[in-house]
Amino acid sequence: MTNHNLDSSYTTEIITALQWMWGDGYLAPGGPEEVAELIQDADLTGCEILDVGSGLGGIDVELIERYQANRVVGIDVEPHLIELAKERINLAGLSDNVEFKLVEPGPLPFDNEVFDVVFSKDAIVHIENKLAFYQEALRVLKKGGVFIWSDWLCGQEATLTPEVTDYLNLVNLSYHLLTSEETRQLVREAGFVDVQTRDRNEWYREAIKDELATLSGDNLIGLSEQVGQKHAEYRLQVSSLKQQAIEQGFLRPTHFIGHKPVSCA
Repeated sequence: MTNHNLDSSYTTEIITALQWMWGDGYLAPGGPEEVAELIQDADLTGCEILDVGSGLGGIDVELIERYQANRVVGIDVEPHLIELAKERINLAGLSDNVEFKLVEPGPLPFDNEVFDVVFSKDAIVHIENKLAFYQEALRVLKKGGVFIWSDWLCGQEATLTPEVTDYLNLVNLSYHLLTSEETRQLVREAGFVDVQTRDRNEWYREAIKDELATLSGDNLIGLSEQVGQKHAEYRLQVSSLKQQAIEQGFLRPTHFIGHKPVSCA
């Protein structure tokens, strides 16, 4: 991957807490329902798919079992996540259909035009040089291939309130946030056509209420028993500040789909 600067920050406590909030096999909000919303009417039957930032592999199971992809290659920079994803795929009996590769910063380790689909959910936010990554995604796609992804974007500068700053400081992640227009411009500059976007801020304004419910009352006690009180309370603080960042219009989860031209120069 190209200049992604992804954090090596997925400790056992973090992995446990994120799945507590978002479901088994998921490190980002929405679970299978949000994956379905992202994919919508795209026909993945028989496709060769590259999953960028494959995490625990929960989505890759979905891509094979629910969406009938032929083969998925998941890539991540976290060795621990790669091992956990392999365990998940083996338990699901899908090792013939899914493989995982640990990658380093730099070009994607694949030949030109080998995938029908490049897929990513909420991982590109960690990539600093997004144009270089989008160019790599285009390179490994077959002509006419599809790039389907969701990412965390930001609103205009006026939405960077003190509460938002507190949230960003608290999570201490390498977020490289762009606006929707900045993202569309880079994707088109990379060579993608027919780029479509859907802002999911309104959806997450409601979804984060459920997220907070998993961190309240008896649920918080249950999580504390698994990850310790300090980390459980930290997760509650993060989600509470994130709710403000969503409601104030700064954090804007967004869905994208773009196409590689059938005829490329």
